[in-house]
Amino acid sequence: MIDYLSFEGKKYRNPERMAANFLAVYFKDGQITYPINPFQMLKDMNVLFSFRNFKNLEGLYIPPENKMDLPVVGININRPITRQRFTAAHELCHHLRDKDKQVVCPIGKKDSIEYFADSFASAILMPYAELQRKIDEYADETGKVDFDGVLYIADYFGVSFEACVYRIAYTMQKLKDCIERTELKKRIKSFFPNMKRKKLGLTYADLYCDLIDSFEEEMQFIPDDHVRLIFMNQYIYNDSRMEGLNVTLEQASEIVTDLRMNMQNSRYCSEENEVYMSIAGHYLMYQHILETPVKADVSIYNIVDLNKYLYQYYPFPEFGGKIRDENLVIKGAKFEVVDFRYICKELDKLEIEIQNIYKKKDKIKISEYIKHVVRMHHMITKIHPFSDGNGRTTRAFMNIQLIRRGLPPLYIKVKEKKEYLDALEVADTKNNYDSLYEVIFKIMLRCNSEISQSS
Repeated sequence: MIDYLSFEGKKYRNPERMAANFLAVYFKDGQITYPINPFQMLKDMNVLFSFRNFKNLEGLYIPPENKMDLPVVGININRPITRQRFTAAHELCHHLRDKDKQVVCPIGKKDSIEYFADSFASAILMPYAELQRKIDEYADETGKVDFDGVLYIADYFGVSFEACVYRIAYTMQKLKDCIERTELKKRIKSFFPNMKRKKLGLTYADLYCDLIDSFEEEMQFIPDDHVRLIFMNQYIYNDSRMEGLNVTLEQASEIVTDLRMNMQNSRYCSEENEVYMSIAGHYLMYQHILETPVKADVSIYNIVDLNKYLYQYYPFPEFGGKIRDENLVIKGAKFEVVDFRYICKELDKLEIEIQNIYKKKDKIKISEYIKHVVRMHHMITKIHPFSDGNGRTTRAFMNIQLIRRGLPPLYIKVKEKKEYLDALEVADTKNNYDSLYEVIFKIMLRCNSEISQSS
């Protein structure tokens, strides 16, 4: 039996010692790489973990009912990745030390068991010796580190700025300036760490890669009628809102049904009802994307059919799927779209890359495949192959690539629109995809959680 599977946490009264000994057993003689992946630790310990839409909980631990059962950990899908990592390490402590009882972890409420698990989580993610080494790297002549240094140290360990501040201040006694708890909270708040991270170009893309790869089995997706209905309702509503269409599915349902039944003869098939024709086109587009059995191939030229579906219910459906034959200027864009004369040439280049990656899709990490899909999504938006409907079409093609790899499709909620567009702009102007990777990883996890909870 692997040593760490038999690790006994009940005998420990000191969380620091327990964490240090577990790390020694888990990594054996191998070198520890940072940031440590607590999700992989749970997986290696045969603990099933999932993400749930908890309202008042950070997480929970459910012990196995019998020898044939497996322990389960639930983690709040709405929390930042650094908090989710901390929760994973926290629940690992419960598995090692409290495996005979269910433990619920409310937000902001703690008892002695919870404080112990918190201390263990901090020590697992920020081991004492390595933390001291990083402090020495960023310390001033007095041996103390300021908030700017803490920001980089927190990024190195993959923890929140606040968690890193408290460990350096109270465990290590190495934080510069006042560490009185009330005053320290005020200092943290006024430092605006997230804003500072953004200015420095720091993202959590790598943390999400670790999580996604550890979560591969739970990310598998096969369309069925129930999932198809749930997803299409959510996608059509949110993607329509993404494009500025102020309508609810309830209001549009009767009109969509009429359009589906009567096509261009529908009384709603006129220019003044563009909102409803677009929704009906979305519906048809996703009937195709979510069809079963799932097709085993993918091509950049799937976008032509998708754009056709999108405009199927318009008065002039032949408009859909036609590559633009004139140059455009996109209002507010920080890039120039490809000259219409070179659109097919640029699409052919993407086709080569898509085929190369798709052939080895089962041999590479799913995070690498998703990153490829995200890059293709961005590059198609820059080519801007159609006169209209490019955003909806390229997001739909992104989902084709995901589904045909057995991964869940995604939809972007209106409240996520700004972050998504900001990340696209960073890719446009700096050719840096990390922010876009982070946004898409986060949205995929949310969608996977919603789909699994509705099943």
